[in-house]
Amino acid sequence: MKTLRSALPLASFALLAALPLAAHAQPAPRPAPRPVARPAAGVRPAPAVPAAPATPAPATPAPATPPTADATAQPSPTAQPAAVTQPAPADPAAAAQPAAAQAQGPRMAVVDAAPIGVDSTAAQFVTGVLRSAIGSAGFQVIPTSELYDAARRIGLPFPVPEEGLVMLERALQAPAGATAEVRAANGLYVVRLRVRVASERRERVRDVSAGQFQLEDVIRAALPALLVPPSADGEPPPGTVAAAPPEGPQGPPGPQAQPGQPAQPGAPGQTPPAARRRRVRAHPRSWEIGAGGLVALGPGRDSFVNGIAAVRAAWFPHDRVGISATVAYANLNGREGRVSNVLLLAGVETAVDLVPSARVFIPLRAEVGYLPLNGPVFRVTAGVAFQVARRVRIEVDLLSPTLWVLPESTPVSLDLGAFVHFGL
Repeated sequence: MKTLRSALPLASFALLAALPLAAHAQPAPRPAPRPVARPAAGVRPAPAVPAAPATPAPATPAPATPPTADATAQPSPTAQPAAVTQPAPADPAAAAQPAAAQAQGPRMAVVDAAPIGVDSTAAQFVTGVLRSAIGSAGFQVIPTSELYDAARRIGLPFPVPEEGLVMLERALQAPAGATAEVRAANGLYVVRLRVRVASERRERVRDVSAGQFQLEDVIRAALPALLVPPSADGEPPPGTVAAAPPEGPQGPPGPQAQPGQPAQPGAPGQTPPAARRRRVRAHPRSWEIGAGGLVALGPGRDSFVNGIAAVRAAWFPHDRVGISATVAYANLNGREGRVSNVLLLAGVETAVDLVPSARVFIPLRAEVGYLPLNGPVFRVTAGVAFQVARRVRIEVDLLSPTLWVLPESTPVSLDLGAFVHFGL
């Protein structure tokens, strides 16, 4: 009994000591999930930033240019990767500033280039280069729809002459206009660039030539000299005065290579053909009137001298082909002295080139007439004609044999004379 009493306290103490150990042996309760705050409407949550690795892998960005010999070295394993900078978004307002500045420049009418002896594709190519280069120079190129409407209203001819550019500028209220003429010579394209400024008395002209692959660069390099501001004296800048287009031997026939298009190897079109030479007009106006005088010299034993003052009118339906009518006062050598009469003549005439560049021609005329109370008159004329102004021509008759059919005889005279013709 005494032993049992002594053992009870020991058992109670062991039981009390085992209770904490049992409490620690039970699994710990799982903590309650933390509530996740949802972002408010319209607010983008910040992205989670991952922790930097203890040993980052070496960054190897792709090079923008081909690598050199030094680019094959491996980067150090301890090198930190370079920070990547995101490009700033493009500002639409800043991107629109150059276009707005270009639109504020002076208006310019750019007329389509005229193909002369070449394919129309070459002229279309030159027209595109002109519009692009002039627009890049700060001018406001007039839209083609507005340009074509004005050209139809004024009946603009094509190719456009200098006067046509002036009329188009007035119709469009533009201070300047530009166009070009495309030819081919010596295996190259020959382009005549023309700029007409309304405040100047003459147009600005520059001729350039290049192959099919260099044509655009040559045109762009020549345009700035033609687009300088006008001077106070109303004259074009030095070096922009009109000159005759260059001439050269003709290239082989066949289709020509076009600008921007590679020619086929061995094809006959690798060399562009030469431009057709425009013939100078001997009679630029359809109607002409003239006045002059003649001296008829009759050789031989029965020599005589007749004086004639004439007025002439001519109509040329085509250049170098015309019909003329002449009414003249004739002071003739009669039996009993000088007599007066009226000479009527009608004829056809043409002209042959003598010095076309100087507008010097040989007029040829055949006439049939009638001298009242006497008989018919036959006359053939050859001389020299000089163009002294745009509508004024001086004609000198050097060889004019005339046959006078009279009732008793048929004398022949050699006439010398001069006429002044005015184009209408």
